[in-house]
Amino acid sequence: MRLYHSIHSTCSQKVRLCLAEKGLAWEGVHLNLRQFDQVAPDFLAINPAGLVPVLDDRGTVIVESRIINEYLEDAYPDVALLPASASERARIRSLTRHIDVVISEAIKLPSFAKNIQPALQSQDRATVLSQIERIPDPAIQARWRMAATGTIDSTQYEDALSLLRHWLDELDGTLAQHAWLSGDRVGLADVDAAPFIQRLMRIDMAADVQARSHVLAWFTRYSQRPPFLTAMPVLGSESQVPIMA
Repeated sequence: MRLYHSIHSTCSQKVRLCLAEKGLAWEGVHLNLRQFDQVAPDFLAINPAGLVPVLDDRGTVIVESRIINEYLEDAYPDVALLPASASERARIRSLTRHIDVVISEAIKLPSFAKNIQPALQSQDRATVLSQIERIPDPAIQARWRMAATGTIDSTQYEDALSLLRHWLDELDGTLAQHAWLSGDRVGLADVDAAPFIQRLMRIDMAADVQARSHVLAWFTRYSQRPPFLTAMPVLGSESQVPIMA
């Protein structure tokens, strides 16, 4: 099993957490997104969208993190991350879809402002902009261009923070009723949410997480689990050269 991923990509982290929770062995192909490995011709041949993660399970190639995790749940059911109840499975899938469609998008702008913008602006602008032109999706291309040129829109930025705070409120309400987002044990909802909570802790939104006592208690417990320690990058490593295979 081969995973094309980036160590600081939240979507890659979701899949690495799923693999770790299930105890599955995998071989990693790391892409440095700040060096635009994702638009290299050999990777575009694997995923024309130029996005990580991509899972190649002995010739079965799956893209999109939520789909990969659901594939892993179906293909490797020995360690189940979804409950047996149809109603609970639907509840968890609603949570993971919201993370995939809404939260993953909302977190990108503040993440770019904190982590990607300084890295891009330290490089030669013409070279960076020429690489950005190779990104297939126009919306993603525009976000990278904003970071490279220092023109991140303040209104969009504040709107994203507001949406993320609303999500934290929703999670806090769920965790007031359940030990885990997935119910009485760790499951796919926890796997999918944890990387985004960690990201909030690292983009100057730690106070927002800490203000939601149920979210903070859940994240503290989850971040001490061996799968989390295996799959997630250590604090302060965002600016370092990735070493995970």
